[in-house]
Amino acid sequence: MLKLVSSTPDVPTEQIANHIADYAPALAISMLGTINGDTSYDSLKKTCTEHLHDWWMLSIPSGTPDNTYESVYWYLLHLMESLEEHQLLGNCFIQFRVTAGAKFLLGMGEAPDKMQGIRP
Repeated sequence: MLKLVSSTPDVPTEQIANHIADYAPALAISMLGTINGDTSYDSLKKTCTEHLHDWWMLSIPSGTPDNTYESVYWYLLHLMESLEEHQLLGNCFIQFRVTAGAKFLLGMGEAPDKMQGIRP
């Protein structure tokens, strides 16, 4: 059954936090694996699609993320949705940005500057 976002105005922040905590590390590992040649680009795209599908199943309205961690997750997910394989694998600057964000999501680095994402 289809559930309207407007029918659930009070979304528990715990539900959002759990979703991000579960999905952000997997996205980060998939991104780093693709850049390093250990994971195929198609597998990365499938991961992104699955993450978005599972998010939409929660029926959470779009908006501003609760914290920097969630913001970086959405930034990277949206970036991956907009890139072609040759753009990710052939552009050193994009690889640097993705690596910095992924390492932050894995707890291996500082929060990158100017990586503001938004909930879809």
